[in-house]
Amino acid sequence: MGDGRREGAAGTGQEHNVELVRLIYGFDWAAIGTRSRGFERLREIVSDGFESRMSEETGGRTVGIDGLAVFVEALEQDFCEFHYEAQELLPAGDDKVVVAGRISCVGRASKIPLSQEFGHVWTIEHRKATRVEAHMDRGDALRAAGLPGFSGPQTPARPLRG
Repeated sequence: MGDGRREGAAGTGQEHNVELVRLIYGFDWAAIGTRSRGFERLREIVSDGFESRMSEETGGRTVGIDGLAVFVEALEQDFCEFHYEAQELLPAGDDKVVVAGRISCVGRASKIPLSQEFGHVWTIEHRKATRVEAHMDRGDALRAAGLPGFSGPQTPARPLRG
């Protein structure tokens, strides 16, 4: 398919899951205005018991939007900009979506730009996101979702403005 989507995914639960997860990216999580819009969007698409697991390197787990908000608000102390740039979204079975991309941020005091690869594995149940697992790179996220070495078609990320 010319648009980068998997054959047979159109109109399926997989396509819905990819589109649902796509809505979460494109916000500056260190800026109050766009962070607020990001959390408004997140509240619309996640379940009440939504769980976030940070990468093993950073550790931590949050439950619910309020728990995640405390973690994300701490970013503002260290960064004046913090973006998750989704570069690809891959359906992984009927209930998971892998997002791979780059974190781009700017240190608040130093003004030094930083960049790091990331991989997220989202779990979707009953058309709501119930969990996200953060990984330090695409490969770790693919393995966690049961897609080791995946090299098939991808759904490219479309830029969103928060």
